[in-house]
Amino acid sequence: MNWLERYTFAVKAHLPTDVRQDVADELLSDLLDERDHRAESLGRELTDDETKALLKERGHPLLVAANYQPRRALVSEELYPLFLLLLRWVIVAIAVVQIGLAAISVLNQPEQNIGQSIIHLSWNTLHASLYGFAWLTLIFYLFGEYINLTDFFKNWKPESLPRVTPQGEYISRTGSAIETVVTVYFFAWLNHIVPQSLFDNPVGLVFSEQWPSLLPWINAVIIASVTLSLSKLLFPYWTRRKIALDLCLYIPAVIILAIIYQWDNAIALHMNTEEGISQWDIGQGVIGPILAGYILVASVDSVRKLRKFRAMKRE
Repeated sequence: MNWLERYTFAVKAHLPTDVRQDVADELLSDLLDERDHRAESLGRELTDDETKALLKERGHPLLVAANYQPRRALVSEELYPLFLLLLRWVIVAIAVVQIGLAAISVLNQPEQNIGQSIIHLSWNTLHASLYGFAWLTLIFYLFGEYINLTDFFKNWKPESLPRVTPQGEYISRTGSAIETVVTVYFFAWLNHIVPQSLFDNPVGLVFSEQWPSLLPWINAVIIASVTLSLSKLLFPYWTRRKIALDLCLYIPAVIILAIIYQWDNAIALHMNTEEGISQWDIGQGVIGPILAGYILVASVDSVRKLRKFRAMKRE
């Protein structure tokens, strides 16, 4: 077996069985033609060193074999947008489940430190998200060639396209994620699902007697806000429906703050310190500026969103 045959044999070892012989015959024929061309130019047969130099120019057998194989990625370019969309949904679902499990854990262990709970929740979410990413990638790798996006979306209609703002403005996913996490934690904190503590000093809220009648409405507004935040996270663009829902949430929020403002000492904040229990009443003097500031922010944001809504309506 000469140098060319040995080289061809080495390349064959890295080729699929179904194309191995055809590629080897083609490669050997090409090498023989190149050797004969160089021999004709020199007017003599190539020496072993010159033959090895020819093979050196061709490259390592593994690299040569790679040029004859189909290039397959873990996720094909055609399926990559669908992969990203599903990955976002998987991560959001994992985060929601982990937050729920963390809330149950804290509820069963009320003495648990809130800082450690947050670190534990973050690690569990990251760990589960990595597993979700790995499994989703494996599924696309194994079954991607059997997925035909043309058939998958054959019932799609242009009428289903979202009515986005004329400027094509996108919503920041980072902002939506932060908004979701903060709102969910506030909901859990307000309903005593997670302990109201600050480091080693327990911090608690003492509510007035009127709160039980108002708390279900507050929870309903918070749940609606979380739902809208998740929608903005998964589909990060403004539509008429999202703008309308976002504006509608301001109305019950302002009404709730106005009702609380009318109460005397609606909330009291108390903290256990080394000197004893310290308590601060949160009455109209504090709630009033909060209500005024919220109305100002809501008004400015409403004007901006109404302009978008009207611009979309004129299309």
